[in-house]
Amino acid sequence: MAGIGFALERMTAGRSLSSTAGAYLYAAFLVAGPWIFTVLAIAGVSAAACTAADCLGLQVFRSIMIYNTCVTAILTGPLAFVCTRYVSDHIWMKRYDSITFSFAASFAVFVIAALLVGVPFYVWMTDLSGPEVLAALQNLMLVGAAWLLIPFIGATRGYLTVSAAFAVGVTVMVSALVLAPGEEPVRLLGVFNLGLFIIDLGLAWRLAREYGLALVPDRELLRTAGIYWELPLIGLTFACGLWVDKLIMWAAAPIGVSTVAIGLRTMPTYDTPMFWAQLAALPIFAVFFVHVETNFFRLSRAYYGSLAQQVSRRNLSKMRLRMSGFVVSKVFTLFLSLAVIALIAILISFVAIEPLGLRASQMGILRAALVGMVFHTSAVFCFVFLLYFDLRRYALGISVTYFVLNGLMTSALLPLGFSFFGYGNLIASAVTLMLAITILARELPWLDFHAFITNNTSLRTERRRVAGSAPRASDGPGS
Repeated sequence: MAGIGFALERMTAGRSLSSTAGAYLYAAFLVAGPWIFTVLAIAGVSAAACTAADCLGLQVFRSIMIYNTCVTAILTGPLAFVCTRYVSDHIWMKRYDSITFSFAASFAVFVIAALLVGVPFYVWMTDLSGPEVLAALQNLMLVGAAWLLIPFIGATRGYLTVSAAFAVGVTVMVSALVLAPGEEPVRLLGVFNLGLFIIDLGLAWRLAREYGLALVPDRELLRTAGIYWELPLIGLTFACGLWVDKLIMWAAAPIGVSTVAIGLRTMPTYDTPMFWAQLAALPIFAVFFVHVETNFFRLSRAYYGSLAQQVSRRNLSKMRLRMSGFVVSKVFTLFLSLAVIALIAILISFVAIEPLGLRASQMGILRAALVGMVFHTSAVFCFVFLLYFDLRRYALGISVTYFVLNGLMTSALLPLGFSFFGYGNLIASAVTLMLAITILARELPWLDFHAFITNNTSLRTERRRVAGSAPRASDGPGS
């Protein structure tokens, strides 16, 4: 799945500063394009659409955007993890005919689930007008489509299409806000939806050009979700872990909760620092995507490819040690890089917190969020390596641990007051990182065992065949 990564890595090898910067920018948009676009939209609207601090239209727009981002992350998480596995397996086998169908099927499932959640909520739980409800539901579909398209585009080398789509979408959105500013939620959502539609259209065009428009049904997609049943659970718990602390704060925080349109509850004093902290990790994610993932792919391909070439045990051990050393060194290096970014952000916040839309009272939450970002993002890198090794149950354990701890610690510290906001996420992230490092360090020496036994599909097939043909205890001699 390192398709675009290889192309971007070649760009960074050149002498041009612009090509290097462009490669990392492309990687950031591919990793979290819809999230970046959402934050840019909220920030841009805040600056251009309304000058009053209590602008109701802006608050409604902001709340709808946050709710839709939360819902799409939770609903697309399981689908994206399954589709990523399906697409990578089929590209490896050079079977491309059903890839477009897999996107259409996953998007159809998302649309049904999103409508079942979004329509009752916006119609009966809020007092939004009819046009506002339609615009909110349209936004829900467009954001979900963007998140689902990313796993498919990540397998191609169409980085120019990705960058052009995001550039045009952002330009259209910003131009519309500057040329005709306004504060009505319908208008703000319409402008954002137009920009996002252009992005989705560009990504879908690249998908169609790469794999065609033919929808060839394939039951293997459903079989993938069944065989690798851990993947949808990983996607669900991973997304829920990112949002559970916000949901708890919205529902139970004693102070700072903002309610608009009756049912849209958010907590800007908590949400904004957490969002900025998550964005601070994007440069390191881009480095991981461009360099670490591509180099790891080469090492893992050499290691697993040698299994079919009757490699000697000594050479296999050398390749395993080389790959294990690479993983350990990169996790440590990425952790240090994240720590440096968090430290710089904390220092900058002392003198430039207002440009981020924050107040001095939110600095404590921002610092806790930045430290938590270092721990959580490092845990995510360990989590990704475990998925590369196909150790899905360990990855599931990490995502479930973070989800449960983030919810429990946020709830436990909530009665202690404003000074402890954000520390539940920090503690959950730190514990999750320790667990992730422990599991990764324990399993790296056992990669040979996992390759030959744990993840050996022929052995699993044989075990199922033997289990199916074995006589049952209830079967007597004459049965």
